Amino acid sequence: MTLSRRAVVAAVTAAVVLSVVLAGCTSRRGGGPAGPGRTNGGSASQLSGPPVKFGFVSMENTPLGSFPETRIAAQGAVAYANEALGGVHGHPVELVPCVTNGSPESSQDCANRLVAEKPVAVVGGVDLGTEAAMGLYERAGIPYVSGSPQLSGELSSRTSFSLTGGTLTDLLGITEYLTATKHLKKVHALYADLPGLLTAAIQGSEKILRARGVSDIQLVREKVDTADFAPAVSQAVSGDPDAIVVVFPAQSCARIAQVAGTLQIKTPMYFVGSCASPTVPRAAGPSAGNLYFASAYLPFGTAGGDQDAEAFRARLPETQRSPLSQASFATVLVVRSLLAEMSQTTSTDLTAAFRTTRDHPNVMAHPFTCDGTAINVFPAVCNTAIRILRWSGNGFADVSDTWVDGRELMKLIT
Repeated sequence: MTLSRRAVVAAVTAAVVLSVVLAGCTSRRGGGPAGPGRTNGGSASQLSGPPVKFGFVSMENTPLGSFPETRIAAQGAVAYANEALGGVHGHPVELVPCVTNGSPESSQDCANRLVAEKPVAVVGGVDLGTEAAMGLYERAGIPYVSGSPQLSGELSSRTSFSLTGGTLTDLLGITEYLTATKHLKKVHALYADLPGLLTAAIQGSEKILRARGVSDIQLVREKVDTADFAPAVSQAVSGDPDAIVVVFPAQSCARIAQVAGTLQIKTPMYFVGSCASPTVPRAAGPSAGNLYFASAYLPFGTAGGDQDAEAFRARLPETQRSPLSQASFATVLVVRSLLAEMSQTTSTDLTAAFRTTRDHPNVMAHPFTCDGTAINVFPAVCNTAIRILRWSGNGFADVSDTWVDGRELMKLIT
């Protein structure tokens, strides 16, 4: 039976929300500012005139999750833009960050504060309450731009632009890779036990796999904070699957990887992008070579890449590097790049510029097109392509050798 449009939206929304809620359960805590402050991007003495303000919002110091690395990355990108890229038309870029606790009220408070600062755009890090604030940005005419979108409000707002599709497109890309490139027939999944949230997502994912010819599908769920992942990992590997897809937060992923190493599991395991942190493969020890990761961004290893990738590594310590911090760094630079192409640097002009992009160069990611057609149910998604990465011992290496795009799979459940 074909799923209804409502079920499709519920399925993909559940998948997106799931990964961030999970990440929040275990993410490290930081000590960022309590409200909007200003971060000038270094001396850049040659820059002059009124600054071009970028708002920035993300969660810190809250039990729901703390992501200081996203703010640190945005600050690093602003410094890089001012010191190496000439700001915007000779004006310095200024970051106006605001920290939320993940509640709708705190997100709305940040939105009101940021709107009052009149930024040309607001860059989104990770904020579980952002959906409640989108209307405020819309009414103010300020575009909300993110490289790590979380909730359906971000993905559907008419003034929101998501430079990647987040976990939604991670999962679609992994499925495309396993079925179209690897031609696997036995795929098991190990996922976090959040029954009410996962029902629609599991229905949609299973339907796609079966439509692609996967005959053996086993779904294993486990608590995020379980004391021992060994039973769940053992169950997922039982029956000798061709691959195991893992949907858990980074800290849980590290524990799962450690169990896989201890049990000397040889089955390839595919993790969503939130787990693409060096701590995860390192926890697996000699078995790290069996671990694969979806990422909307190119590998941020110790060498290689263009000037922007080198700047990311130079300005972010290894412990702060993750797809989430990479997303914030890249998004700041994309906004700056679009503004540098424009004669007028207003929010209205920036919104119009985003809407007319066609295969526009991204930063450490696939080019983006923000015409609202990539995924119809979520028109803010501008890019659906991912890479499949593998830990090489000293960093992540690309094994797909090309961009993997699973957006066509959505047609199988509509």
